[in-house]
Amino acid sequence: MLDILSLIPMNELILSCRLVCSRWRDLVDLPILWRSKYRHKNENLKKTKEFYVFSHLERNLIKNPCGEEGLDFWETQTSPRGQWKTKEMSEADSSKLQKWDFLQRHFYVKDDAIPYQEVNKCFAAYGRLCVKSQLITLKDEGYWDELMDEGRPTIVVKDWFYGVLGRRYQLSVKLLSADFTVIREYCSKGRYTCYSEDEEWREVSHTFHNFPPGVRHIFFQHQSQNLNWQESGLLMRIAKLFRIARCMKTDRRMRITKSSVTIGPFSLDKTMYYKDGRELSRCSFIYYRGIQCPCRGNYLHW
Repeated sequence: MLDILSLIPMNELILSCRLVCSRWRDLVDLPILWRSKYRHKNENLKKTKEFYVFSHLERNLIKNPCGEEGLDFWETQTSPRGQWKTKEMSEADSSKLQKWDFLQRHFYVKDDAIPYQEVNKCFAAYGRLCVKSQLITLKDEGYWDELMDEGRPTIVVKDWFYGVLGRRYQLSVKLLSADFTVIREYCSKGRYTCYSEDEEWREVSHTFHNFPPGVRHIFFQHQSQNLNWQESGLLMRIAKLFRIARCMKTDRRMRITKSSVTIGPFSLDKTMYYKDGRELSRCSFIYYRGIQCPCRGNYLHW
């Protein structure tokens, strides 16, 4: 069956063969089939082979991104007074976050065809320093070495956090070689520090593109930390004195959810300059300083 399916064009595998029955679906989803298809030289396709392979393989590589399974799959580190827990999301918060999708391939479909992602839980960081991380091995997820080196995909990292007064959120992502040498790295450092009481859900997003060959692992880490007196500044200290009574009566935890790492065939140039996908005027309603986002949130936002 695999030999026969390997002779069928990629687009027909996805649009026709995969829908026949559950057995065919499972066979079409096997990475070994797509590895064989990728090596064929006679594919007659409207888009590149990389587009079909990466689009079909694309999914969230972060396991347990919203805390539905407790702290499973996460490596956690906390200070003596820090603690990670999972909490239920309010209906209003859940409704808001469901409207934001993380898959890159959805740039090529209509908004009403994009399924919502259920977000019913989140991680809550209590106390001082709380760190949580995952190590993704790409070969285990179906991305073989040749595909990563020749396909030149983009790697999009996203996370959502609910900022509270006096806490700092930090995201750190590393692209690693087979021997865990750092090839590319991103760290938000002190960019997301909460100095005010304007509490709201905020998205953090970063895209790696045009990175050199050799990426075999992705290390994802985010953390929440209390500000110390020196970092918070004089005005912050005065404000704390007036608010301390009220703060002690409320839950001052930072919440994090909907973490995602996706690998897709799309480049920033193609999205920005109309070479593929939708026109920029039809981009989803994502705004940054009053300017409509041309990439549906798939690329860097501050």
